[in-house]
Amino acid sequence: MIILMGGGAEAIIKPVQDTSSGVGVEKIKGIEAIKNNLQEKAAKKGTYIVQECITQNEQLAMLYSEAVNTFRVITYLWDGEVFHVPLALRIGQGGSYLDNAHAGGMFIGVNDLGELNDEAFTEFGKRYKEHPDTHTVFKGYKLNFVPELIKTAKKLHLNAPQLGIISWDLTVDQNGVFVLIEANTRGQSIWFPQMANGMGAFGKNTAEILKFIAQK
Repeated sequence: MIILMGGGAEAIIKPVQDTSSGVGVEKIKGIEAIKNNLQEKAAKKGTYIVQECITQNEQLAMLYSEAVNTFRVITYLWDGEVFHVPLALRIGQGGSYLDNAHAGGMFIGVNDLGELNDEAFTEFGKRYKEHPDTHTVFKGYKLNFVPELIKTAKKLHLNAPQLGIISWDLTVDQNGVFVLIEANTRGQSIWFPQMANGMGAFGKNTAEILKFIAQK
């Protein structure tokens, strides 16, 4: 594997399932440390995944470089079409390599053109107009690749049409390539995209979806 080919290798090791909020996610540096970690896990029950660390897009790194900042893109099938919930970008802080809200990160709404909202939030409602570590101001900050990111997430959903709703965790690497971190098919955590954007998840489809749910 690529991540084991150098002494300075870095890897993310985590359980295949139930890693909500970054629980069980470890960042291991050094080939011997990676090997030892995997040997310890081999003696335990459970299945783990090893992911090569990536270098994120410069625009994301300017916001915060210690973590790979990821987009929560929730797509859903309705009336034969793939829609998406308003986007939220998760951003790490305080030296952490995790960007999850429950792990101390913050999140901010992003419109379909890639423009960040004016304020980011923590899970406890603390607000930031700029990142506390990098002092990058959120208002007016635009991520040019977001329209294509949305298209990519919708295409991904078409590969799993048996699922009505999927929460994708996506980012962009230093070469401008979209990277799928993971797909969440349960525990969608729809609360923080709504909180980040100050609006409901399903937009014009809300009334019909609520009516559909009420009949179940």
